[in-house]
Amino acid sequence: MNTFTVAAVTFLICMALLSTSEGRPPLRCQCVGSYLGKPISIDKVDSIKTFAAGPHCKYVEIIAIVKHKNNKSSKTCLNPSHAWVKSLIEEWNKKSNSIKRQQESKNILVAH
Repeated sequence: MNTFTVAAVTFLICMALLSTSEGRPPLRCQCVGSYLGKPISIDKVDSIKTFAAGPHCKYVEIIAIVKHKNNKSSKTCLNPSHAWVKSLIEEWNKKSNSIKRQQESKNILVAH
């Protein structure tokens, strides 16, 4: 085999391996520390993701995407043991369930 063929096969194998890791949780903790400021308003939250403890990280991690005044957003790690974080997650779940129900009812109306 010539050098080009070996390089091409190596490249294709690497791409195949990389594509199989998409959608999987990261292999390490994502949060080095957690947010220590004032409680965050639900209006400033774009999304919240919770990652269970597992082989990749021994901690439960809660990451919120928070909107800022300059129209940018950032990932913010939240401490799952803080009462305000638990309340924020509860409020977020209610809000997202309400939005899902509204979308489902719109889909039903459109289907008729």
